[in-house]
Amino acid sequence: MTTAVSRLSVLGLAVLLAAATAAADVVITADEVIPCSVVLADTDFVRLKLPQGGIRMLCARGVSEIHLTDSSRVAEMGARLRGIKVTWHADVLGTLARNASPAEMAARCREMDAALDECGRKDDTVAGLLREVNREAEALQGLLPRPAMAICVPCGCLLGMAVGTFVGAAVAPTEVAGFDADGFFRSSGIGCGAGAVLGAGTGMAISTGYGAYQVARHRDRVNDLVRRVNRAVASQP
Repeated sequence: MTTAVSRLSVLGLAVLLAAATAAADVVITADEVIPCSVVLADTDFVRLKLPQGGIRMLCARGVSEIHLTDSSRVAEMGARLRGIKVTWHADVLGTLARNASPAEMAARCREMDAALDECGRKDDTVAGLLREVNREAEALQGLLPRPAMAICVPCGCLLGMAVGTFVGAAVAPTEVAGFDADGFFRSSGIGCGAGAVLGAGTGMAISTGYGAYQVARHRDRVNDLVRRVNRAVASQP
C-alpha cells in the first residue's frame, strides 16, 4: 500500500510540474524564477521569449542560473556564460498571480511540499523550507474574512449608535419654556439609527480592507517560498 501511494505521489508530482512549466526553459535571478524560452545568450545579455508572448532582455550579470529543456544546448551555453550555472532541468513551480485566492495559495503550498519531498535532497535547507511551507499552509487555514467581519461590524455598529445618539441629543430642538422631551427622544432615535448604519458600513469596509491586506501579504510570502523551493529543487542533491 505504501509503495502504491508513493508511486501515485511521484506520478502526480510529475504531471503537476509538467503542467506548470509547459516544457519551458527556466531563468533564475536574485528576484525571479522565469519560465521562458532562452533565445540567445552571450557575455552581456540573455534574450528570453516569454510564454505569454513578447521578448525580454536580461543583463547576464543579474542571472544566477539557467535550466534548459534541451540538453544539447547546455554545454554550448555554459561555455558562453561563464559564472552562470547552466543545467538541463526545468521542473519548477510558478509564482501566484496578484489576484490569487487563499485556496490557490494553499494548493501551491501542497505542491511545494510534494516537490521538496521528491527532490532527492534531505539536507538542512530542504528541511527548513518544509517547515516554512507547512507553517504558511497552517496560517492560510485561518485566512478568512469572517472573524474580522464578526468583530468590526458589531463594534462599528455599537460605536455608531453611541455617537449618533449623542449627536442627535445635542441637536435636539428645545422649547422656549424648557425641555422638549418628544423632540429630544425623536432626534436621539434618528441619530442612533443613522449612526448604527454608518458604523456598520465603516466596520465592514475596515474588515474588507484588512482582509485584502492579509491576502496580499500571504501571497507575497507564498511567492517568496516558491522562488526558494525552485532553487532548492533545481540544485543537485
